[in-house]
Amino acid sequence: MSDPSVRSEAYDPSAYWAEPSRNFRSSTRLHLQHILWQNTTKFLLEPHVQASIDQEKPLRIADLGCGNGVWLVDLEHELSKKRISSQLNGYDINDTNFPPSAFLPYSISLTKLDVLSKTLPEEAIGAFDVVHIRAFSSIIINNNTTALLSTALALLKPGGWLQWEEWGTEFVVETASPGLSTVACERIAGILKAGGDAQGMKVDFVKEFDRHLADAGFRQVHVREDVKRRRDYKGWTEDVLMIWEEVASFFPTKAEIPQAPVTKELWAQLFADAVRETECGVALHRRSLLTVVGRKPL
Repeated sequence: MSDPSVRSEAYDPSAYWAEPSRNFRSSTRLHLQHILWQNTTKFLLEPHVQASIDQEKPLRIADLGCGNGVWLVDLEHELSKKRISSQLNGYDINDTNFPPSAFLPYSISLTKLDVLSKTLPEEAIGAFDVVHIRAFSSIIINNNTTALLSTALALLKPGGWLQWEEWGTEFVVETASPGLSTVACERIAGILKAGGDAQGMKVDFVKEFDRHLADAGFRQVHVREDVKRRRDYKGWTEDVLMIWEEVASFFPTKAEIPQAPVTKELWAQLFADAVRETECGVALHRRSLLTVVGRKPL
């Protein structure tokens, strides 16, 4: 094993997000995450992107890794209020969380697709005015953004915009008052960081977000950082806890690997202790959100 805390073969980004365990709980987390994200950034389309929209022309937007489509649903509502005609396409490797099409506005279409595959639908190539990406850091290995940015470029029309929103790099375990225990939360955070580092899962690329887009060929690149509101810390903490709960599947049982430093049984105990710590006033979050936008050359 590359790291004693986790099985080195456990994490395949595409396989993880495609597995059947993406269910109503993961969809609930995506709804919560979207609300918190909007509370923080205050926009669906970043101002440079919004300013580029010609309200007289039909707009085509793609959302990569769309999950349950919540961002697209909110965007459709906003565009409709402004009487902007649009066709909104969501793509995700797992369609488990897709709402039935009968419940969606007619302008929204959700399609199962691995957006990192080398073969994209021919009708999607060069078809979009805007490509949106959010929270893809868990599938960026060794800070290599090439495949994802190549997909975005391929989908965009000349002059189209990429909007990529991502977590900041600083993970915070914060207490509401002095003297509160953070032992379990700190230990879980340490285990996940060690395991992530061993698998090449780092978010260092966001420190050079603008360079990554410029190197890929984007122009008019802009980066902004939005700091989270303290009033939202409880919501962000619950979002983190739901992620930690999902992570249990990566660890072996004690029966499978008796000598494993972290087993499902130990993780369950640590998680229960972490929940109790948060109930006493411990907050878990990344301090800020980053958004980078860039334009495909004409």
